[in-house]
Amino acid sequence: MKLKTKGYYFPKYSLLILAGILVILFFVYGFNTILFMRPQGVHQWRQCDCLSFTLNFYHNDGTFFSPVIHYLGRDGDGKTVSDFPLLYYGIGKLWQVTGYHEYIYRLIVLLISFAGLAALVKTVEGILKDSFMGLFVALILYSSTIFVYYSNNFLMNVPAFSFALIALFFFYKYYDSGKNKFLLISMAFFLLGGLLKTPALMSFVAILGVFVLEQILPVKFGKNGKLFPKPKIRIIPFLLVIILIILWYGYAASYNSKHNSGIFLIGILPIWKLDMAHILDIIHYVRVLWLNSYHSKAMQVIAIILFLAILFSYKKSQKFLWYFMVLLGIGFLLFLMLFFQVFNHHDYYLINQLVFMLSIFTAFFYLLNHSFPKVFHSPVFRILLVLLLAYNVKVCAGNIHDRYYVEWLNPNNKETKELENITPYLRSLGIKRTDPMLVEDDPSFDITLYLMDQKGYTTFGGRFRDSLEIRQAIGSGLKYLMVTDSSFLRRPYLQPFIKDRIGKWNKFYIFKLHLAKGGIDR
Repeated sequence: MKLKTKGYYFPKYSLLILAGILVILFFVYGFNTILFMRPQGVHQWRQCDCLSFTLNFYHNDGTFFSPVIHYLGRDGDGKTVSDFPLLYYGIGKLWQVTGYHEYIYRLIVLLISFAGLAALVKTVEGILKDSFMGLFVALILYSSTIFVYYSNNFLMNVPAFSFALIALFFFYKYYDSGKNKFLLISMAFFLLGGLLKTPALMSFVAILGVFVLEQILPVKFGKNGKLFPKPKIRIIPFLLVIILIILWYGYAASYNSKHNSGIFLIGILPIWKLDMAHILDIIHYVRVLWLNSYHSKAMQVIAIILFLAILFSYKKSQKFLWYFMVLLGIGFLLFLMLFFQVFNHHDYYLINQLVFMLSIFTAFFYLLNHSFPKVFHSPVFRILLVLLLAYNVKVCAGNIHDRYYVEWLNPNNKETKELENITPYLRSLGIKRTDPMLVEDDPSFDITLYLMDQKGYTTFGGRFRDSLEIRQAIGSGLKYLMVTDSSFLRRPYLQPFIKDRIGKWNKFYIFKLHLAKGGIDR
């Protein structure tokens, strides 16, 4: 099917226009201020975990395949692994040249997200032969709160998704030209995305599904025949990606089991392990807290309607786009079931699932251009799209502001802000960064420890709630105690350990710990 362009196709200028829009949105979303903020807001905990890996690489603690965090864990060495440490390690080593600056980390993630958006523009632009629509679909993504928020942040979900978008661009180049080099490059970027976060492989799995369907159905997905001629050769890059992904996550699981297991999830948390009360509770959390963060509710309703329209227009749809979208839809439902338990607290798990919405709009625009070209090229239709996009940007900007400046979405900001400049004071007390410190009361692994750049322990998981456990830790090398609120000083199990106060920083009390003579305090 040959599509008409009607003057909306300007591939020489599309990326320049995108760059201009992104500069404007940079200020609309408040990134000129946020870029220089410490980790805070929604999921400060996970932000500090990522930064902890990076700061330890900066200090040359651990190696690429043996990363560590500030939280020393069960074994007392901090050895654990989560994502493939490519960016953690790279940024940590970059800091050794530039100095330790968190904004460099934010900026690198932001630039990777922009590269993903650029790839998305060129992909959709090439498929539809319409630069306006390429820009529109990319900006749909950049008006999703979860993508925008984490695009200027420290988690690996947006970089992983961005690598997947770049992979899709090169797969489109393979589709358009049939050249194997583009398939290989595509698989390399899928591998990068999948190593950072396995959900980035959603579109990879969908393409693999198309590969399989082409072998068993009387459908040819290529421009002029089969998309995957000589399938025994074409399957090799797919298999290499799968094998390398399995090897890495197998190593990660083994590494964690030998050291400090249970810190990071490497596995699934499926819906079928919950009773109905818990399922309804999670649905309530999603509806109240996160639903408007995936996209504006209007955009979500529109996407559902468009999906159903395409689903029942198989004969008129572009076959690859139709099957790709349907397979992504099936993958999306499976993902929801496999990780349902996390959705009450973890909005970022669905970042990589946004590819499903992108596929819906791309497939719909192709169908519309083919079936109703006058509507598709109508200036009125384009103006309505711009208005819809402007509304979504407005909703997104409001959500981003709330995540940083509304107290209930940023509850720890006031407390942790007082720790942001404490490190020189700790060093003035003679406390080395490697001297283990117990922070009472921090229910996370690394928020306080990272912000102080201090090795140690927290009360995560209900640990260190009795004198015996603290005494045993002192015997294993625990040297200092930080009490984060004066009210905690009245806790009975802390009484034996608050006799040697060596410092006070704002509301934080710092004590040196000693083994008692003649037995264990209880």
